Parts: sequence; C-alpha cells; structure tokens
Amino acid sequence: MQQKFCSIRLSFSTAIQVYGLNLKTMSDSSDTKNSDGFDPKALQVMMEEMLPAQHVSRFSAVLAQEEFRTELNRLFLAKWGQANPDEVRLRPLKAHKDRCTFEITARKGNQWRSLIGKVHDVDRSDIFTAMQRIVDSGFGRGSEFAIPQPLAYLSSLHVLFEEKVEGRWAMQIFLGDGRDEQIETARRCGIWLARFHSIGPRQGSSDLPLDSVPHIRRWAELVKEFGDSFVAKSELLSHRLEAIVPRPNDAESSPGHGSYIPENVLLTDSRTIAIDLDKCDVADPSRDLASFIISVRRLGLKQRGSIRARDEAVQAFLDGYKTERGDAALRHLPFFAANECLHRAYRDLYKRTSPMPAWANIMLEEGLSMV
Repeated sequence: MQQKFCSIRLSFSTAIQVYGLNLKTMSDSSDTKNSDGFDPKALQVMMEEMLPAQHVSRFSAVLAQEEFRTELNRLFLAKWGQANPDEVRLRPLKAHKDRCTFEITARKGNQWRSLIGKVHDVDRSDIFTAMQRIVDSGFGRGSEFAIPQPLAYLSSLHVLFEEKVEGRWAMQIFLGDGRDEQIETARRCGIWLARFHSIGPRQGSSDLPLDSVPHIRRWAELVKEFGDSFVAKSELLSHRLEAIVPRPNDAESSPGHGSYIPENVLLTDSRTIAIDLDKCDVADPSRDLASFIISVRRLGLKQRGSIRARDEAVQAFLDGYKTERGDAALRHLPFFAANECLHRAYRDLYKRTSPMPAWANIMLEEGLSMV
C-alpha cells in the first residue's frame, strides 16, 4: 500500500519570536532603543547568533525528503497512535553551520502534536546514545533536573528526534524585569549544572585546558589586527591567560555539557531542563560555569548596555552551584571566564555582519579584571 504524505510547511519565525521575547524588529540604521531597552544592533547580533538564514535553508531541505516523512509518520504512530498527519509545520529554533534545530508540529484532525528534530551535517548517532545515558543517570522525565527524552535517530539523514519540552527559556526570564524570578532561575540553573557535574555520565572526548592555548593566541592576534586600540589589552590578556592555564596535574575533571548557556535551559514551575547536548564531553567544571556566567552578563550588555546589569543573577547561579558541590570546582573559574571574554571579543569583531568594537573592548576589560 502506498504511503500517504501530507505537505510540509516551513514557518520561518524570527529567533526573537521563537524565544518569546516579544521585541519589536527595528532597523539597523536606528539608534533609538525600543521599550525593552534593546539597542537595534543588539537585536541584530542576537538574530545572527540564533538563526542564520543560510543554515536554516540548507538543513530544511533535508526535512523535505520522503525518507524523513516516513520516519515522522512512524514516530507519531508509535508515540501518539496517529499516523499520516494532515499537516506538518517546521519552525527553526536555532541554526549553526553544522546543525539546525526545528520544532516539528503535526496536525491530525483538530489535534496538534510536537517534537524536536535536530539535523546534522554528519552522523551524530553518538548524541542519541549520550542522551540515553544521561537520562539513565538521573535526568529523566520524572526528575526535577532533567534533559529531553531522546526518541529516535534517523541515520541516513542525520536527524535526531527529541521530546518537545514545554517551559520558559532561562534567556527569556533574564531579559525580563522580574528580579526575584531571575535570581530563582539562576539558582536553579546552577543546581542543574552542579548535579550534572556530580552524577552525569563521563562520555565523549576530553577538553583539556592546555588545548585552548592555540585558540587564545589566534584570537588575541586577530583582535590586535583589528585596530591599534586593541593591541595592548589583547596582548596583556593573552599573556595572563597563558600564565595561569591549568596544567594536567592540576586540572579538575567532570562530565561537561559543552554549551551551557541561558538559551539552552528551560524551566517549568517544578522542573529545570537543559537541552542541546551535542557537545557533551569531559572537562574542567569551571568551563561550563564560565560559559553560563559570561552569557548572562552579555545579556545585560545587549539589553541594558551594562555588563554588570545581571550581577545578582550571576551570584545566585554560583550560590546554587556551590550548595551542591562547594567551592572546589570553582578554582579555575578566573581562567575560563577570562578566556571566554577573549573569545567573545574576537567574535564581536569578526563574526558579526557589522563589527561591534565597543562590545569587544568591554569584553577585553572584563577579562583583564578577572585575571
């Protein structure tokens, strides 16, 4: 019997709409901040970081193939007892050069069901296995601190299917005005990471601090080349980083998330769920801590023009983490946080449609203040 297929429609919502921020789209030429406090250039940077259009179009073509539709029918039949949906909608959530995440929503009659599909450019069946191991270690559907349930992996098209988790993005909360909610969100994010570092499975490659030295040198050189005003600060920061890089006999080691940032955490009233486990590995725990801290501080920079605007949330994040693991895991935090500042300065100069030298300068100064 011939398989019946419905049409698939790509809904290209902007990244700002996807994350529920309800911000007005403004022209890049405008210097006026909107009612949420955003400089329009900051909005442009957020769009570029979340949803580069060229990557979305490339990966969405994979989901138009018949093989994808067959697997989608099988999944919906197994999970909800509904095959051959009448309509399927795809909404891109986040795109990178090597992968793109879509919300897949299907309608059968008047009932809608959703899951997540992540398309990679190479085989990443290892992520499905890694997520299963994380669920089994205590981060499953019934846990207060969890990850999405992995559902299936379509090896021929490199598509990972995951449970669609309902909740509010931590990033959305940090960009709001609720101080108490931000502090509680940060605390819960800190606890999730501490528990993952403590009981998560050790899997994937090892990310050694010394491996970052070539990157430090490259980023510093490129920042210096951008203009004379960056030479002294980038040189000083790179020298200080190389002087304190943790050596193998002094390095900490724990399961690593690899991309623990506010846009990769969702919260409900009772649960905290981390997503995007593509880069899970073994690393110094301070690396994940630094990634989250610098991301939160940059949200303050983007929205309020101040890297200090979210310092209370940063402290609550650290406090939440320390209630579970103590201070020992924070020994190398200055190195990893300053290293991330240098990395962000490089990206502000070379990875934007319009370079952001003022932000790059702020990141260099922030890095120097830490080391």
